[in-house]
Parts: sequence; structure tokens; C-alpha cells
Amino acid sequence: MFAALGRSVYRRRKLIVILWSLAFAAGLVASVSVAAQLKGGGFTNPSSPSQVGQRQMQQRLGFGPASLTIVFTSDELSARGPAFRAKVRETLAGIEEAGLEGLIGVRTAQSTGDASFISPDGTATFAVLEFDGTSEQVQEQIPALRRALRPSGLTTYLTGDPAVYAELEQRSGEDLRTAESYTIPVAILVLVLIFGTLVAAAVPVIGGGMAVTVTLGIFWLLGQVLDISVFALNVATLLGLAVGIDYALFMVGRFREELAAGRTVAEAVETTVATAGRSIFFSGITVVVGLLGLMSIPYMSMRSMGLGGALVVLVSVLAALTLLPALLGMLGPRVNSLRVFGRKSGDGLFWRRWSDWVMRHPVPVLVGTIALVLVFAWPVLRLESDIPGATALPRGSESREGYELLLARFDAAALSPVEVLVTWEGEQDPFAPANLERLFAYGQELEALPGVDRVTSIVTLPGLESAADAGAFWKEVEGASSSTPREDAAPRTEADLPGLIQGMLGAEQVKGAQKLAAATTAPGTTLFRVVPEAPPTSSEAQALAVDILRDGGPPGTTTYVAGASLTVHDFVDAIYSRFPWIIAFVVGITGLVLLLMLRSVVLPVKAVIMNTFSLLAGFGAMVWIFQEGHLEGLFQFTATGAIDAELPVVLFCTVFGVSMDYEVFLLSRMREEWDATHDNVRAVSFGLARTGRIVTSAALIIVVVGLSFAFTSIVITKAIGVGLAVAVALDATVIRVLMVPAAMRLLGRWNWWLPGWLRWLPHIE
Repeated sequence: MFAALGRSVYRRRKLIVILWSLAFAAGLVASVSVAAQLKGGGFTNPSSPSQVGQRQMQQRLGFGPASLTIVFTSDELSARGPAFRAKVRETLAGIEEAGLEGLIGVRTAQSTGDASFISPDGTATFAVLEFDGTSEQVQEQIPALRRALRPSGLTTYLTGDPAVYAELEQRSGEDLRTAESYTIPVAILVLVLIFGTLVAAAVPVIGGGMAVTVTLGIFWLLGQVLDISVFALNVATLLGLAVGIDYALFMVGRFREELAAGRTVAEAVETTVATAGRSIFFSGITVVVGLLGLMSIPYMSMRSMGLGGALVVLVSVLAALTLLPALLGMLGPRVNSLRVFGRKSGDGLFWRRWSDWVMRHPVPVLVGTIALVLVFAWPVLRLESDIPGATALPRGSESREGYELLLARFDAAALSPVEVLVTWEGEQDPFAPANLERLFAYGQELEALPGVDRVTSIVTLPGLESAADAGAFWKEVEGASSSTPREDAAPRTEADLPGLIQGMLGAEQVKGAQKLAAATTAPGTTLFRVVPEAPPTSSEAQALAVDILRDGGPPGTTTYVAGASLTVHDFVDAIYSRFPWIIAFVVGITGLVLLLMLRSVVLPVKAVIMNTFSLLAGFGAMVWIFQEGHLEGLFQFTATGAIDAELPVVLFCTVFGVSMDYEVFLLSRMREEWDATHDNVRAVSFGLARTGRIVTSAALIIVVVGLSFAFTSIVITKAIGVGLAVAVALDATVIRVLMVPAAMRLLGRWNWWLPGWLRWLPHIE
């Protein structure tokens, strides 16, 4: 089949190059605006408990589904003083005139009477702008909002999810240009060192560039009808440059080998597609299978990264099987033109000697390499997860600075409480005695939970020691705010009132109580804000939110839970509850592909084990660097004590497939020799001699690509690039050239064992 494909491509080589050139031109035009078609976010799932609770709060209490926060600071004025408040009003005065679409309202310290809107040191305050629209819709309003903010002498920072996602979108486009500016020149230099000629070095770059550009064009088309996360752009570019150049490298290396053996150009193209092309096809399947595992996670960001990665790999495979053979057929011997320096023909003597040495000492080599990999992998035991947010952006980003000011100067837990919405049928008035009775009891339960700092609601105010106290308090608030005295107001004495309001219920207290009631109650509805002792996204706060959701509310009510703590838990739980199934799917399909290709049940198992070592090394490096903060200065980021929750899954789905590429190329050459000689030692030596240089060269390309993304601005992209680079570097320098030969030497003829009951499997040639 692959030989026939090679003959067909050679006969139609000019037409194929023209078609690819047209696709490249279209992709190039589309790539200019592709980032604008993609979305920021994608870390919420509408059907998750936290989002169901959020929607109930929107419907029952009028909360906007999306919000922006403006942080105000001053080095001279106190945020509690009238001058500061006047400047806040001056800054915000233009917002109403701007007519921002979907804006519900603006909450400030003055409008809410909430002291938590002012920092304890009095140097900062903030305003919350609530919108009736999605985060993406609010994101479109940000330029108009910036124009509406009037200068007043205060320093302002715009933050919140829509602002963060807008910056992520902008910087993703910049990151692509940065990564390409690093990758392409260094890749060309590496390829020149590998091949010795400029023409041979240029062909893989053309292949990788074609794959990425055409995929970006496909993204532009898909972005018209689908929600695709901006993170897909970075993953697709990273993988496209990596595997696109790698696959072209394998094709060019085999083509030159066939020409050197005396074959004609047509024969060389046919053999190259039949051998290297076949390996690329199966390697591509393993990479695509790994990335498709991400599609099972019900979050737009994860599905987008899986879709983007799978698309670019498929395009890379298609380019390797059609465009590259066509180009090589047109070039023929001229692929060796423009020689920069001479190279020996390379009979693999070094690699044969290396393999022979390893196989003479298989046990110490295997033990030593396993120990080395475990040293790299050790930090993975300390892994902590979080949702990507403002900290994914670099220092100096406005939305990140605003977010960090909120964390540094305000009570972070109070700003992001666990929000518990209690709803019921029947008597709708939350202040009815029967309702206050059960709400008060529930408030006491919430306050008694381990890890709770305080609870804010209509029944948990200081001084309210019973449901009767709560009823008396709210009657007093109603009476104080009403121009018409209530019938029961006259006979009341101070002794009848709860301690909170004995002689103290002035105008400000009444106003504050009214605002609390308006914000947290509606017919058949009451909201409890539970402030955890731990930071909102910590594992302790997440556990608290889950416990509240699991325990439910008072009898006869329905309870919903929302807030950052449960949102993080939902995201992490959705990923890691599916992770074992993703692993089983990827490993199972990959094992089946290798079984069909290699006709051995042992080699697929060995390949999976070897890839697991590569993955563990990549995970360990990711934790050591990005969670624990080593090499912050080199990679220009600030560690937060956790890594983004999706990174281990994304790294698994990318590294597993990419590492399997090398295993496929290595084992396919070994299989060729085993079929010819049935000599295990000779097969291992031959395979390593023939592929050692090209596999390590291909790995070097991926390390270059991965590290180029390590110097982009978004932390998620940095971490994927570094994790991929470390895993592949260790894979190529330790696992493939030390661990694999040692293991195959110890296994002997068992490497090639296929039980009789599986001999019906087809021969895939």
C-alpha cells in the first residue's frame, strides 16, 4: 500500500506541490486573523455543580454571569477618605455614558456599604462591574470600557476572567511569532549539521512550516462555527513544528540513504514512502490517539488542545506522505546540493559499537538508567493543581497585577467565598418565622464546619443567637427603614432586641442591612457566603465546598454551591477522574497499533513501559521548575506553588505519542533485520546503527522547539514546552540508546514472540 502511494506521488509530484502551495497561501492569509477567532477561557463546564449553582444565583438573585474588577490604588490618599471616594466616582463616571452592552451594575465600597471593598491598610479599593453575558461577550467590551474610564490621579488595574482571557489571546499571537523566531533559525542550523547541505536542511523546515500554516487556516475555518480555545493555537504550533520537522527529517534521511545505495529517484521515493512513510503513518496514529484522549474532557480548553494537536499531526502526516515525497522526487540528487561541509557516509559504526557495549553490560545499564529517570521523576510526588488564571500571564500584565493586588491587600478568601444558595417551595418569604428557624439552624451548621472562618447571611450576623433574635432584628430593620411605624414597634424595649442592635441601629446600619438582604435574599431563596480559613483554591477550601454540597441544606430545601473553590474542584475532578480512562484508551490503542505493526506482544508492552519513564521525567521537571520555582529567572515566570491542572494530562497525551515516534522508527528497523536473520543481537545492533543518529537528531529538533516555547510569555505554554523538551531529551539520550538496547538484550528472542492464537493478525506492509 505505501509503496503504491510512493509511486503515485512520484508520478503526480508537480500537481501535489501546486496543491500544497495553494493550501499554504490560504493558510498564510488566514493565520493573520486566526487568534481573533479563538476564545480565551474554556475552563468551565455548564453542567458542573459549580456552574449550575452559578446560574441559579443569576436567575434568583440577579447576579451577572460575568464580571470585571477595577482595582484603585493611591500612595497619597486613604481609600476610606472622601477625596479617594470622589476620585473613584470620577473614574467611573464615564461608564454609564459609554453604554456598555450587557452591563447590569457597578458595585463599590460606597454603593454596597461593604467594608471588605477597602483594603485593611486603606491604600486600595475595587469596583465590580457585573454583566449579563458570557465571558467572551464581556471580553469584547473591554476596549470600550478602557476608553470610558476617566483619569483621576488614581492608579487603576483592570482584572477578572474576561480581562485575563483578552490578554491571553493577545499574547498567544505574540508568542507564536516569538517561538517561530527562535525555532526556525536554530532548527535550520541543526538540520545543516545533520545533513551537511542547505537543500536537505531546508526540506524539513518546509514540511513543518506547511503543516503549521495549513492547520492555522483550518483553525480559522473551524473558528467560524466552533468555540476553540486560544491555547489550541500554541499547542498546535508547538506540535506542528516538532513533529512536522521530525517527520520530514525521517523522510529526507531515508531518501538520501536510498540514493546513496544506487537507486533511481523513482525507486528512492517509492522505498522511502514504503519504509519511513509507513513508520510515520503509524507514529502519527499513536500521537493522534494520545491527543484525542483530551477530547473526552468536557471543557472547551482541553477539547480544543486535543483537537488542535490532532489536526496538526494529521496534516503533518499527510504532508510527509505526499508533499515531501513530491518535493524529493522533483529534487532528486540535488537534495545534496549547496554543501556546507563534508560528512562521512555514516555506516553507523559508532552506534553499533555503542549497542554492542550496552548489550555486554545490560543489567548495570538498565538499573543505572532506571535510577537516573527516577531521580528526574521524584518531584512528581509533590504535585499540586490549580486552574489557569491571571498567574498564567507574565509579570507586568495589567490583569495579573490587578489580581495580585487583590490577593496581597485584601482578604482573598472573603473575595472568593464558597457561595451556598438555599431554595425552597411553599412560604416564599425568607424572613417568615418558620424559614428563619431552619435557615438559622443551617447557618449554625455551616459555622461549625472545620475550616470555616465565618459565614455571612441574614441569620449569621454578630449578636444573633437564635432564630427569634434574627426575626426581631429584621423587624427592627424594616421598622427603621419604613416611614410608617409598625403596629408592634411601640411596646419594644432595648431588652427585647438582640445585642447587635441595642441602641445602635442608625441610618448606616439600616442601609447596610438592607443591602445585605437585597443581595442575598429573594422569594424562596437565601444565600450564605462561607469564608474558608484556607485560600480559595487550596485543597482544604475545595474539600470544604465539596462537603457543603454533599451534605445538602435544611430539610425541605434544595442547595446549590458555587464559587472559586468548587469551580477549581470541578475542573480538577473532571480531568483526573477521566485520566485513568484516557491512559487506558491511549495505551490500549497504541499497543494494538504496535502489535499489528511489529507482530509481537512483548515489544508493545516494553514500548509503553519505556514511554512511561519519559513521561515521569517530564512530569518531575514540570513540578520542580514550575511548581517549586527553580529556574524562575531563566524562564522568566513566578511560581505559585501549584501547576495548572490540565498540564499533566496534556503532557501525557503529547509526550506519549511523540516519544512513541522514536520507538516506532527504532523497532521497525530492528524488525526488518530480525525478519531477515532471526538474530536478536544483530537486529538490535542494526536498528540502532541505522536509526541512532537520525532519532537523536530528530529529538534534538523537538528539544529546540520545546525550549523555544519555554521563552514565550504564557506559563502554560512554557510548561508544556519544557516538559516536552526534558522528556524527549531524556528519551533520546538515555532511554532509546541505553535502556531499550539493554532491555532487549535481556529479553532475547522473547522480544519477537507472538502467540499462535494471534498469528491470524494481518501483515501490514
